[in-house]
Amino acid sequence: MCIFDTFKDLIHKNMKNNTLRNFALLLTVILAFSSCASLKMGKKTNPYVGTWEYVVEELPVDIDGTLLITEVEGVLKGTMVNPMGEMEMDKLTIVEDKLAAELDADGTLVEFEGKFTGNSYEGFLFAQGGEFVMKMTKQE
Repeated sequence: MCIFDTFKDLIHKNMKNNTLRNFALLLTVILAFSSCASLKMGKKTNPYVGTWEYVVEELPVDIDGTLLITEVEGVLKGTMVNPMGEMEMDKLTIVEDKLAAELDADGTLVEFEGKFTGNSYEGFLFAQGGEFVMKMTKQE
């Protein structure tokens, strides 16, 4: 065996080791990226976002409908849907389970205050000097 054959075998073994090392490094990088991606995908959803069936009591006739709460880029939006149509809420905030919002109902300011407990809500709707009980249940 000549010196060139020995040198060739040595290079070949080192290349095999480098190939295995590079493969292991590549596999590690792929696993790291996939675990980061799964963390982002497993991001916790906002428990208030969804469809809520509501009823406003203590009026001559109870008013019922649906409140759709959505979140776009961290900003909450609320849309009330009932037989009178759709109305967008303004200044909707939910902090520590407490909801506060307003809406303009044909020139009348309507304010909302209340508290969520799990999949239910109890609070008040204030309009034209009156205070009315409002209850909601989240629809799954």
